[in-house]
Amino acid sequence: MNIREYIASGIVELYVMGLCTVDEKREVEKLRREYPELEAAIREYELELEHKLQQEAKWPSPETDKKILASLDALGKTDTNQPGQAVVKKMNWLKLLAAAAVLLLIASVYFLYSLNRENKSLKQQLSEMKKQPQTLPASDYKIMLDPRITPVAMYGVGIHSICRCTMFWDKKTGKMYVIIHHLPQSSAQQDYQLWAMVNNQPVSVGILQDEIRGRFIEMSNVPADANAFIVTLEKTGGSNQPTLEETYLSGKI
Repeated sequence: MNIREYIASGIVELYVMGLCTVDEKREVEKLRREYPELEAAIREYELELEHKLQQEAKWPSPETDKKILASLDALGKTDTNQPGQAVVKKMNWLKLLAAAAVLLLIASVYFLYSLNRENKSLKQQLSEMKKQPQTLPASDYKIMLDPRITPVAMYGVGIHSICRCTMFWDKKTGKMYVIIHHLPQSSAQQDYQLWAMVNNQPVSVGILQDEIRGRFIEMSNVPADANAFIVTLEKTGGSNQPTLEETYLSGKI
């Protein structure tokens, strides 16, 4: 089996989102035990979905909550404007149903919009995956599947939203293993620099050797108390402070 073609078919996305058939699910669960590359692809897409849910989730404001509760409370109260009479307010079910229909329509439109955007993103990612080497060194798979290592998904920032890389942090040794999915090649006059955020302050981890593609870039001395990371484009040799307007990637633990 050509596992790269299998991954590129979109089965990973369907499996993670729970949309594949029972037979497909059984097949994926069997193959993920046999092919480390498939297991890594599943884990990476799970991180991708988790990140998007955290970034795009929108909850009603406290003011909206108060208005809703006030309206519900008013429905159950009596009208005491006329002494001696208690006229129970009648709920206008037609209006309630109309409002519910509007909310359902809005939710449906948003779902279709999100699904369409997700499909475009998946096609873009699959296109980038096909450009990468067909296999990774066995040692890289071992790192990716080690449960003691913390994966960190790095996403493009601003106009660099297409950029992607995944990092695997060994907190015990302080080493970071970075694999580039998509990142423009740096020039002779500039280098990518990895920064760890410690107490909201950037600490340089080092220059990211972005000429290395298709395998892990190993970096050392990652601060143990880091809770986020960014990659910026700096002058050759790196800088003492990050040029934030040149931030290409960011990710949180």
